[in-house]
Amino acid sequence: MLNGQKLAGHRGVIAVVGLLGLTLGGSAALFLTSQSMDRIAANRQQQQVEKTVSRTLAGAAAQASAISARLEPARQIAKLGPDEAGAWLDNELGRPTVSTETNKAVAIVTRSGAIYGYTKGGRADADDLEQMQGAANSLVGALREERAASSKKADSEPKSRAEIAAVRGEPVVVAVSPLPASGEPLALVTVTYLDDALLNRWASTLMLDGFTALSPRAAVPTGMRSVGLSAADGTSLGRLAWHPAKPGEAIRKYVIPATLAIGAAVLCLFLMIAQRASNLRDEAESNSKRARYLELFDPITDLVNRATFIRQLDQIAGSQACQLILLDIDDFSAINEELGHRVGDEVIRDFGRQLVKEFQGSQCLVSRLDGDEFAVLVVGNSDVFELGPRSTGIVVSRSGREGATLSVTISAGVAAAPEHGHTASELMRHADIALGAAKAAGTARHVVYDPALGEAFKSRKGLEARMKKAIEDEGFELFYQPIINLGTMKPAGVEALLRLKRGAKDTPAVFVPVIEKLGLMPQLGAWIIQQAFRDSRRWPDLRTSINLSPLQLENPALLDQIDFNRARFEVAPKSIGFEITEGVLLNKSPTVHANLQGLRDRGYILALDDFGTGYSSLSYLSEFEIHRLKLDQSFVRGGRLIEKRSATLVQGVIDICHKLNIDVVAEGIEEIAEAATLRKWGCDFAQGYQFGKPAPARIAAQNLVTLQNNVAAIVDYRTGEPVLGAV
Repeated sequence: MLNGQKLAGHRGVIAVVGLLGLTLGGSAALFLTSQSMDRIAANRQQQQVEKTVSRTLAGAAAQASAISARLEPARQIAKLGPDEAGAWLDNELGRPTVSTETNKAVAIVTRSGAIYGYTKGGRADADDLEQMQGAANSLVGALREERAASSKKADSEPKSRAEIAAVRGEPVVVAVSPLPASGEPLALVTVTYLDDALLNRWASTLMLDGFTALSPRAAVPTGMRSVGLSAADGTSLGRLAWHPAKPGEAIRKYVIPATLAIGAAVLCLFLMIAQRASNLRDEAESNSKRARYLELFDPITDLVNRATFIRQLDQIAGSQACQLILLDIDDFSAINEELGHRVGDEVIRDFGRQLVKEFQGSQCLVSRLDGDEFAVLVVGNSDVFELGPRSTGIVVSRSGREGATLSVTISAGVAAAPEHGHTASELMRHADIALGAAKAAGTARHVVYDPALGEAFKSRKGLEARMKKAIEDEGFELFYQPIINLGTMKPAGVEALLRLKRGAKDTPAVFVPVIEKLGLMPQLGAWIIQQAFRDSRRWPDLRTSINLSPLQLENPALLDQIDFNRARFEVAPKSIGFEITEGVLLNKSPTVHANLQGLRDRGYILALDDFGTGYSSLSYLSEFEIHRLKLDQSFVRGGRLIEKRSATLVQGVIDICHKLNIDVVAEGIEEIAEAATLRKWGCDFAQGYQFGKPAPARIAAQNLVTLQNNVAAIVDYRTGEPVLGAV
């Protein structure tokens, strides 16, 4: 046993030594390789710079040769005279040559000196000519010698030449080429400056770091490579210097340290394996226990989870009497938003603990199903009407913002077996329906399942299905009810009212909330706007009023929809009005207020609908720019206008609105006497069955013509005398 341990120890030492040797040897080899890579890269860059200088010289000579081949300056000078010839040279030689990307100058030189020159600044002065002639002296002399020699050979012509020279102490590329001339020989001289622009282009092309030109007296900085610039006579004109590329630096900076680190890590890992191996079995066993626990229990509350609870409920529901309580924390999302998810988890744990305290014993099973949902199974014949109060009596308190105490409640739905089902799925479904009814009734409520709830649930689901299908199949239509001008007793407009097609009996009061709950109101609202704009062309001289729901006003695309339909159907804004409810004015959303302002700015009339039924406040009339107020029918129907208090209230609203330049529309007019009274009090418009019921667009258009042609009689109900209209 001891020998085996020693052998294992020797093998371990050998492995460690071998690993260290490989790591250090490999690192040394990488270091030497990186230095070799740096040398090769630096030499390659130096060769590239030297080749670039050579190519620049060759290119300058070739360009000078090309320019000289197309010019005949001697003939033009003789033909035009000095002044006109100078202008000709500016256009043909000077400007085209110096307008290139590189900084250039050009000159024409004779034996006696330069006779013409051009630089970036324009025609060269005497000093510029002298500088260019001086830079080109050696090349011009060589050109003369070559020309003299070529005169003896019929097939030999002088060639263009280029070299490095100096202009005002700065290195330049000078190129010389012979020009055609019958008299005195002429030479074309081009000067290319090795300025920052040219050097930057070289640096970009060759990918050189810190590329710069050094003066002859400047020393090359440590660590930089350079190429000398020399005149034809060997005089130094400076150097081109740069920081050489170091591809091996990445190896020294990253690869070698990484290699050493990996080696050290492997060594440490090797030493840790033995200790780790002894812990793996314990860890595996612990993980196995944790996995088995999570299969059965919720990790936050330690209660049984949904799967475990459903299995238990399935086993018991079909064989024993039991009661199922489904519970849901009221407005739990607000708790997470206001106090954070950590506090939300604490609230869940507190409810779980209190539910276990309330429902103790072997006959009770408490579970956290999911999120803020709990369930309690009570085996036996307990009173279902007592279980709800026991659950909803649990309250958890937390400190909210600014030190306020926040009380969190829970709602419950109860179902029992065998009365409400014999399987887990039946009981869960019926308890969930009861829970939904409890949540709809408010907070901290409990409801015991009743078959009537199930029927109501089915009815609601059926209505939801019908509404979805109606929107998909365009199963809606718009009816229109006339609005009468009480001053003339003639139609002033119509209100668009939503109806279901095919004789469906569901009213807007029933199906509109369902559509809003399903999130389909924006889609339906867009259709209403489109259809109302289209139908409004049937009565172009009257205003069509369209109801906007709060959800539509929260849609950022509302104004785009309206603008699109206005342009599509060519309807003027004065022909359209929009009616909003009082609740919209309570909404502080920037989108709502931007939409309302956008409608006003476009010239649409805004009417406040059903005034007097909601959060009615006269402050709205001063805070918001409303053009029209619709007085709810509850102020008119049932003889309310002859009641002193009601009459005083209606007259007061009319007077206040008129002082604020707001028109008043009275809804629910069913008798001509009501219209007469309102007209006497100064009410502007009226709407109701007295003037016509809502009807489809085609019939509504006919009714409007009838109302226009037959003005209704207004009779003073106290005297019986006609006031306006037919006698």
